[in-house]
Amino acid sequence: MSEALGFLWPSFLVAVCLVGIHAYFGIQVLARKVIFVDLALAQIAALGATVAFMLGHGAQSLATYGYSLAFTLLAAVLLAFTRGWAKRVPQEALIGVIYVVAAAAAILLIDRAPQGAEHLKQVLTGNILVSGLNDVVVIVPLYLAIALSHFVLRARLTKAGSVLWDFVFYATFGMVVTSSVALAGVLLVFSFLIVPATIGVMFASTLSRQLAIGWIAGTLTSAAGLATSFAFDLPTGAAMVCAFGVSLALAGMLYPFVRGNRAMALRSAFAAARWGIAGLLAASAILIAVAPRADQPLLDLIEAAAPSLRNLYFTRTEIATYQDADTYAQRHRLAAEQLIELEKRRRTQGETLDETAMQRISSFLKSYGEMHKGEQFVMGEVRARARERARWWMSLVLLALGLLFAPIPWRRLSRRRARG
Repeated sequence: MSEALGFLWPSFLVAVCLVGIHAYFGIQVLARKVIFVDLALAQIAALGATVAFMLGHGAQSLATYGYSLAFTLLAAVLLAFTRGWAKRVPQEALIGVIYVVAAAAAILLIDRAPQGAEHLKQVLTGNILVSGLNDVVVIVPLYLAIALSHFVLRARLTKAGSVLWDFVFYATFGMVVTSSVALAGVLLVFSFLIVPATIGVMFASTLSRQLAIGWIAGTLTSAAGLATSFAFDLPTGAAMVCAFGVSLALAGMLYPFVRGNRAMALRSAFAAARWGIAGLLAASAILIAVAPRADQPLLDLIEAAAPSLRNLYFTRTEIATYQDADTYAQRHRLAAEQLIELEKRRRTQGETLDETAMQRISSFLKSYGEMHKGEQFVMGEVRARARERARWWMSLVLLALGLLFAPIPWRRLSRRRARG
């Protein structure tokens, strides 16, 4: 546990810094109704980084940052001068054009590069996991200076129709985006900008409360995304983006209970849950009737929770065969895990393994894997034959359960029939 905290702590500090500045800019972006400006500026910064990459500069070099910032400032000028178009053409249209052109140009540049695909992946998802305290030392003064300038100039920056102050807003925003894209990638930067700000705006009206809620939500979500990435060995950027999506969904489900009629929200949620369960049961009933040998996710989940339910449609012979195959499958799996653990223990103790020992271990693991797959095939075949034989009554049972869960007003319908 302490090892994981020591490994993730620097990346978490970087994420907190990114949440702090992006939540503020996200609220301003929502107020200006230019939601995808961050995505466009981030892609422009990525285009500048791609140009630097093609010229032989390192991903984290000062030259790469200079190219990204120059491209972003050019986009800021364009955005500032086109705000007046909003009366006839929405500014979001231009922002979308900037994004797709920048993305296409980046693809054209790296199409023939030896490591072009890896560079594109790095630009999109970043690798915040490799950032550390050195990055915090660089971005904190920059973000504090930009935050202070926005606080001092807040009255002028919110003034509509001023090309100069629009440029100042987009230029400072572009400086933030340029530095954050190099650390976290385009997708995660967009999540830092929009999701915490959206949650803050949903639950508060004043800027201070919106910021507080956004900072708390963004910090907790960043921690959850980093922990999930570490625990399940997932790509960090993608895991954090998905975590932000889940947090926004949870906030949306919580909103009616906090800001609306709680009793009505509770009834609606209960009815939606019942309809969802009824829909799953009905879909499973149709699937078992039409394709009994296909995968049955709902039935598999129910049987995993209560294995004894298989006895309802298995014959005695099938029960014995299934249990026997399951026993051998678990035995082969445990043998493979023990062999892997033994190899790890010998390596950690400094014992060298020669080529013969490695080949022997590899051969045993392959054999255990094949035997485990064979027993799983037997289990699947027994289950498929039993379901094929019992598919009609299983389908009827699932349909009946679906009707019971569905929030259909049976009493009201019966009364109408009686009156009719």
